[in-house]
Formats: sequence, structure tokens, C-alpha cells
Amino acid sequence: MRMDRRKFLTSYGGALALSAKLLPGEHHVVSVNPLEVESNLASLEGRYTALEDFYVRNHHETPRQSAPPLLRVEGVVAKPLRLTSANLTHLKRLQLNAVLECAGNAVTPTGLVSNGMWDGWSLGEVLELAHPSGAAAFVHLFGRDGYARSVPIDRMRGGAMLVTKLGGRQLQPGHGAPWRAFFPGWYGMDSVKWLERIVVSPTPLANNENEYVEMRPATPVGVARRPLPRVQVKSVIISPIDRSLVRGGSVEVRGLAWSGDGNISKVEYSSDGGTIWHDADLSPGKSHDEWVLWRGPLELSHLGPADLVCRATDTQGHTQPERRDTERLDGYGQNWYHRVQVVVV
Repeated sequence: MRMDRRKFLTSYGGALALSAKLLPGEHHVVSVNPLEVESNLASLEGRYTALEDFYVRNHHETPRQSAPPLLRVEGVVAKPLRLTSANLTHLKRLQLNAVLECAGNAVTPTGLVSNGMWDGWSLGEVLELAHPSGAAAFVHLFGRDGYARSVPIDRMRGGAMLVTKLGGRQLQPGHGAPWRAFFPGWYGMDSVKWLERIVVSPTPLANNENEYVEMRPATPVGVARRPLPRVQVKSVIISPIDRSLVRGGSVEVRGLAWSGDGNISKVEYSSDGGTIWHDADLSPGKSHDEWVLWRGPLELSHLGPADLVCRATDTQGHTQPERRDTERLDGYGQNWYHRVQVVVV
């Protein structure tokens, strides 16, 4: 089911504890329970997504907070822990500006991706308080909603955060309050919300082998699976919008670009479907983990349909592909060229 988010909040009495008048952006509610809300990047004001506009992708029903928040750290550790926020005040707080993108986000400006200002503690430092043993290879993350993921322990030590604030404000229920995991540069399925338990283990969770993976045909039969990589390099056009009328002459094209594996080094755009490319002007943020704003001029002198297209390249040499790999059997990591059709009048 798809409906406008403002209508949803009005008819359902504000499921996110927000007033419709507080929502400057346009949204689409894809699912009510579990809640899934897309954000329209074309309505972005500035560089960062307002908390009210941040996308939501839940796997189960939003849990209610019935007791003081407690985080347990256990498994193959020398010192199992039961932590409250008061137990973490001696740790240095971190602030990071970074993109969060759902693994199934489509190539469109209306989707499951946002750019936020994250605030919290290092998950790696929290983990070390429990003194993991030499057998530790994976960390299982359990949310209060029943959702669980496991990640390699090295990823926990590589910049992961235990987040308590987003956009300079305390986390809201729809975003995992009182705290959630966050793995900058990696797809959102690992950033478990409503985190209540961390289990250190020599092995991954069994269900991780079949959920959120790349799938390709195997030889001679069957399906080969492997974990998803870091967030793939991607760019989208946010202006002009798809299927719009534009006045002939000089037109400015604007968009966003991001990658989980390096800074954005170049964005190119075209008005003829990708035959002739132009280099965009880039406006990077404070961190390579957040998106780049880009823009550039076009002369649209021919009346009628025009096929605008963009592609980005990061400093690791990754460039958006023209189309989807035809051998992929899954729907994750979508990052081919973004195309927008307009009519010049």
C-alpha cells in the first residue's frame, strides 16, 4: 500500500508521534505495520535530512519502552555487562555526518535513504568493556522488536556507533530510541534499532546466510550467495523532477551522490541519454560518509522530450553502471544510472 505520509499521519493519529504540520518534506508510506516510509530527496532543504523527514524501514512492529533502557553484552567475553547510559558517560562521544541507505533502495529520488548527523559512542569501545575472547569473530545484535543481525567483529571496531541522537535531537521511537547501532558506509539492515543485546560469538547467525545477500546462478545448478558489499556508489537527479515540463533554454540540473567506499570524485550528467556527458560542480560535506551535492547547467534548445541521466565515480574507481547486472537474482545494491524524462516547452 502506498499513500501520502501527511494523510497517513492524519488518519492514524500520528503513529510517529509527529504532527503533519512539522513535515516540510514529501513522503510516501509504503507499509503501516511494520512501518516503512520513503523520503523524497527532491524536497531536501540544505544538506541534511530533517529528523521528521528521515526514512523509516522497520522489520517488525515498533516496540514500546516499558522499562529503563538496558544493553546487555555477553557471549565469548571475559566480563558480561548490563549497561545503562550512565555506565557509558566516561567514554568519548562521537559525532558523524553520514548517509544511511536501505539495501533495497531503488534508483529514484523517492526512497529509503537519508543523510543525518549522528551522535553517540563508539560501539567498538563499548564492546571492549566486555573483553571479547580470542575466539570472537562475529557480533550478534538483537533489537527489542525481535529483529537480529550479525556482523564481523572487525566491523564493530571500524567506526560503528551506538547512537542516541540524530539531527541534534534525541532518537525518536521510529528511529530506534533510546539507542541503535549504526555502521557508516554499510547498508542499513545491520544498523539494528532498539538495541538491547549484543552477543559475541565465533560464528554468525544462521539466518544471515540467506538474508540480505547477493544471489547469482551457480554452476552447474543452484544459487550462489555472498554478503552484500559496502554501500555502492550512486547518484540521483533531484531537479528537474521526472515527467515534468521545463522551459527551453538554460536549465540547472541538481542532484546528490554518495558511496560507502570512498569520496565522490566525479559526477557526470547528460541531456541526451548518455551520449554527451558534462562534469558537475561538487559540494562535498564535512565527512566522506555523507552525500555530495552536485549541480550543473544545461542548454535545452530542442522542444520535446529530453532524457536526463547522471552517474557518479568515487575515489576507489567505482562508477555507477549503465544498467543492472543481468545475473543478479536479488534486489539489493541498486545503483545503475538514474534517468529523468522531461518535456522541453
